[in-house]
Amino acid sequence: MDYGALIGESIDYSREALTGRWTTWLVFIICGIPMALIRFLFDPTKIVDNASKTIHWELIPWPQLIALIIAGFLLSFIISGYCVRVYRGTTPPPVFDNWISLYLDGIKLVVVDILWAVPAMLVLIISFAILIVGAVTVKGPMPLILIPVILLLLLAAVVLAVIAILYSILGSVRFSRTGSIREGVRFSAISGTIERIGWGTYIIALVVLLMTWFIFIIIIGILALIPFVGWAFNLAITPFFTVFNARYISRVYDHDIPQAPATVPETAL
Repeated sequence: MDYGALIGESIDYSREALTGRWTTWLVFIICGIPMALIRFLFDPTKIVDNASKTIHWELIPWPQLIALIIAGFLLSFIISGYCVRVYRGTTPPPVFDNWISLYLDGIKLVVVDILWAVPAMLVLIISFAILIVGAVTVKGPMPLILIPVILLLLLAAVVLAVIAILYSILGSVRFSRTGSIREGVRFSAISGTIERIGWGTYIIALVVLLMTWFIFIIIIGILALIPFVGWAFNLAITPFFTVFNARYISRVYDHDIPQAPATVPETAL
């Protein structure tokens, strides 16, 4: 797998998706506004009193905060639906249309991700339940036998979380290509895809993607330092990286597809 070419192609795809398509870019920005406005609701330095180590919860405007979170959550399905179209390998890049279908696809994509996270979440809940029950029912120090049990459960949760990440990434693309949530969580099928890609190749591809995330985070952090307009720059740049991320993952998934052999022209006699 040519990772440099993969990044370059994903950048070109993102540029084509957004450059000159101001309506598409505007939809991305509108969907990101609610979460971006949360920073203006309150001043964290006034909420947390460092001297007394107390948090003044009453200073948080809860109605406005909850309203923005709900709005951001509902609008996020539009972005997820767009990513589904990118995962499908749509060329040229998709636009925002067929809104009902797009929105439903976004919801289904989130369901796929949640289903992959369920095992790790259940193990984590069980470990915390054992910890709480042990602390409440046992007077004095916690029984030593519970400590290794909790540690093993936490380790199992971490392992399941890593598996969930590795599989949900390709599971999202598989769901997008098939339109079936069941196919998006089919463990054996996704295992076969990873084996054909190559475990080493797949993990290196994700590491390369992770490095691009760090670069993006650094850029966002620098832009955030610009007074008054830093948040607006972040809001405008994030759509580019969103499309890049979806296209990159889609191309990694396509590495599983066998390439047709090159045709050799017949030599004229």
